[in-house]
Amino acid sequence: MKRILVLLSMVLTCIALKAQDVLTVVYATSDDGFLNVRSEPSNKGKILTTLAMRFHDLGDGILIEKGDQWSKVQVHGKTGWVYNKYLGFQTWYTGKGKRKLVAARDNTPLYGEDFSGENQLPLFGTVPKGTVLADEFTEENGYYILWTIHDNLFIRKKDARVE
Repeated sequence: MKRILVLLSMVLTCIALKAQDVLTVVYATSDDGFLNVRSEPSNKGKILTTLAMRFHDLGDGILIEKGDQWSKVQVHGKTGWVYNKYLGFQTWYTGKGKRKLVAARDNTPLYGEDFSGENQLPLFGTVPKGTVLADEFTEENGYYILWTIHDNLFIRKKDARVE
């Protein structure tokens, strides 16, 4: 009986988590490799920036809110709307892991790979406190790391907690 209650609790927790509660990285899936990020959820909205396709197996933006036809995203420090037909998703939270990595402060910074060789990780984006970042991650040199085939996301240990 105890196992059933624990399993039921895990299922309900997964159902209760909304898109903005879990770190989800987004990318374009269109034929040309780009997706316009607009000021409003409409083709008439002003183009603020573009969302690129996956590069080195890492998305180009962060999902803020998933809608039926349009989703709100953060790309290159700008927040806007993209059309879902050409939007891909990537997440590190499956609900199956034994540990859960959670953002410990508001505007928790996420860093991308350092291609400059100067050991200064570029800011990828930020997420609110309480965002579930992953249940599959590693730890190294003061960072939690979310792995992809080539590029990774890094979260400073002081900015996250493990539950």
